[in-house]
Amino acid sequence: MLPVYLLEDDDVQRKNYSEFINNSIMINDADMELKLATARTEELFNTCVSPEKAIFFLDMEIDDNNTAGLEAAERIKKEVPLAQIIFITTHDELSLVTLERRIAPMDYILKNKGIDSIKKSINNDIALAQNYFEKFAHHSQNLFNYRIGSRFFNVLMDDVIMLFTEKAAPGQVTLVAKNQRSSFSGSLNSIESVYPNLFRCDRSYLVNLENAQTYDGKNRILTFIDNSTCKVSFRKGRELLGILEDKDN
Repeated sequence: MLPVYLLEDDDVQRKNYSEFINNSIMINDADMELKLATARTEELFNTCVSPEKAIFFLDMEIDDNNTAGLEAAERIKKEVPLAQIIFITTHDELSLVTLERRIAPMDYILKNKGIDSIKKSINNDIALAQNYFEKFAHHSQNLFNYRIGSRFFNVLMDDVIMLFTEKAAPGQVTLVAKNQRSSFSGSLNSIESVYPNLFRCDRSYLVNLENAQTYDGKNRILTFIDNSTCKVSFRKGRELLGILEDKDN
């Protein structure tokens, strides 16, 4: 479920916007949830623990800092790669600053246009975000995504050859693709649950059978298009033979 966050320091406005967001989620039958409505940026970042994607409705001015929302947006862009940001503000003069800082918000809602206009804009933004993330989900099925530190990377699934772990480096996964090799923190179990199209041929290997070239059933050795190899466990050998036979038929 896609998390939605609201940062607004006016109690009445925060209550109204929360209601508008929840109603819009219901009207659009969106797979979203308003996780937090807060007046404090500290609470926002304590609650929002680096999700890959989320929607943020941000008031530009918090307390006496008229760029607090802008500063929060800059941090969000670094920590949440697929964030969709909507500013709700009285500061129309700061809209150009968002471009200069490359924040690229989805929308810039002006409070002085009235409560009905804000309500309509929030509903439209929820619908737009829903459409965006549905399209991304379809596209991301063809991508393998991983993270190194605070940076996110993706590789075409067609280019993925294998992922493996080594006893000498616990908690580290090595990705081998057609034109790159990378290591990142993770586990094969969690990757396997997200990418069921990858085949677990051994405790230490997840492979893309679309890039497999030959399989030596006697010695249980799988060879790939880059001439790399991996061992197939005895238990997985029969399953692999069945998959390869189905592909040939």
